[in-house]
Amino acid sequence: MARNWSITEAHCNHQEDSTPRFQGSYDSIESVSRRSPDDYIVRNTIMDYHQHTKYHIKLANIMHSHNQFQACLILCDCALASMVKALYIQKYHVVHPSKELTMNEILNIVHTDTVPGLDIALFIGTIQHMSSIEEFNQDRTLKPNNIKKLLQRTEEILEELENRLINDIELK
Repeated sequence: MARNWSITEAHCNHQEDSTPRFQGSYDSIESVSRRSPDDYIVRNTIMDYHQHTKYHIKLANIMHSHNQFQACLILCDCALASMVKALYIQKYHVVHPSKELTMNEILNIVHTDTVPGLDIALFIGTIQHMSSIEEFNQDRTLKPNNIKKLLQRTEEILEELENRLINDIELK
């Protein structure tokens, strides 16, 4: 059975120019007047990816509540990818990260001196794999309780990475 990814790919692989600008809680961090134009673009791009993370996880919860487990996993993957890209942009000050990051790049981004990132990187890889299974038979493959646990773990990881993202921005 072939899979039609056009809508999902278009949504999850968004480009910077098609995303709205959100000011959110970042406005109070630093005055725009003290930033160079490049810093402003980087900051806005990070905010965009962060906002996409929130949208994806909210939609994942909605899909889970409607027993759309494959869609839930795809949206969890998109949420994790958006957060990792936000951290990547923050770390490397690159506005357009690669469409897909390698496991080594992901590990390098999520690992810190105080928090080993191997478990997070492995979880991200697992979600990537599970969300990309083409022949998906929901009745035999996934149990609702297991999907709920994956969704909860995704939310925990996103919260941890979000705290790191916001804390790093506040330090600068």
